[in-house]
Amino acid sequence: MATADTADTADTSHGRASVSPTAVVWISGRHAVVAVADAGVGGISSTTVERMIESEADFVARVVGAVGDSERVMVLGPATMRLAVQRAYVAVSHRPDRLVEVERTGPVDPVELAERVRALGT
Repeated sequence: MATADTADTADTSHGRASVSPTAVVWISGRHAVVAVADAGVGGISSTTVERMIESEADFVARVVGAVGDSERVMVLGPATMRLAVQRAYVAVSHRPDRLVEVERTGPVDPVELAERVRALGT
């Protein structure tokens, strides 16, 4: 099940041009946190995706769905899960150039996720 927490949201239905968001994902074998920033409105939302009784591929697909059509995507977590998300994202978007490489694989707190999203958007 996915839950969303939204901070600094704004209404984008008033004809403003939308700017593609950036996303940072932290994933483990059991859950993921996806933080997405939309530079057009200045907000960051985070979604927690819990792995249910499902295959790894289905879990990863739900995580990629939460990323959406982000212009830049950073994936954090253990190498096998990180690679699975990156491959699934590229399979959907056909845009490997949108992936931002990073070395860190350990757990990341929500504040650090938000900071990384803001940094990607600049």
